[in-house]
Amino acid sequence: MPPPALDPGSAAAAAAREGRHFDRLVQQEGDFNPFADRGWATLGRAFAAAVAEAGLGDPVRVVDVGCGTGRSHRVYAEREGSYFGLDLSLSAVATAGSRRRGHFLQADATRLPFAAGSRDVVAFSSVLHHLPDRDAALREAHRVLRRGGLVFAFDPNLLHPAMALFRHPKSPLYRSEGVSPDERPLLPRALRRNFERAGFAAVRQRCRSDIPYRSVAPAGFGRLLPLYNRLDRWWELVGLGRWLGTFVVTWARRP
Repeated sequence: MPPPALDPGSAAAAAAREGRHFDRLVQQEGDFNPFADRGWATLGRAFAAAVAEAGLGDPVRVVDVGCGTGRSHRVYAEREGSYFGLDLSLSAVATAGSRRRGHFLQADATRLPFAAGSRDVVAFSSVLHHLPDRDAALREAHRVLRRGGLVFAFDPNLLHPAMALFRHPKSPLYRSEGVSPDERPLLPRALRRNFERAGFAAVRQRCRSDIPYRSVAPAGFGRLLPLYNRLDRWWELVGLGRWLGTFVVTWARRP
């Protein structure tokens, strides 16, 4: 007897859709590595600054939610003592485990397989914007963090013109190629409210550009990618990235 059909609007149905999407992507491409090396380095510096501000010291016990094929590990590698990478895609975590050090598990952001108060850092690696219930995921991060622990996230910023025009479903120029079924860029203030509702304190945000992409879809956009990456770097250098950057980085403490 087949299992009962999921309500397509439910968080469980969204998780199933996202898992299938990234399973197919990894099986077809063999990897998932959206950013150029400089992009990962930009995010790594943002994480290092958040750890230093939180006074956590080194090393830290990191849970990386949305680790994909393990490429995001490099954001946390210089600070982590123990590392667990979690993802909905079984193909992604299997690929990560075969290539990289650390522990990689298939798991849902709203049901983390860790005891309460057992982790120093929970990081959401470009994953909150995929979730229909961000509050539930952040409450779960709050549960597994020790007191004074750090939650860290980076997500596409709806205030960035390219994200608003081409990656938000309500835009007339929206293109679905290269986008998973439930993802959409987010406003910084909406993310801040999610963090505050989950019980986090000292919520901080910094929008950032100079996070160059390796490739984008559709193919026509790919031909313009070198120009986009140069403009995005300029956007950061002149100061616009602080408010209108491609990604919004959010971090906070568990009281």
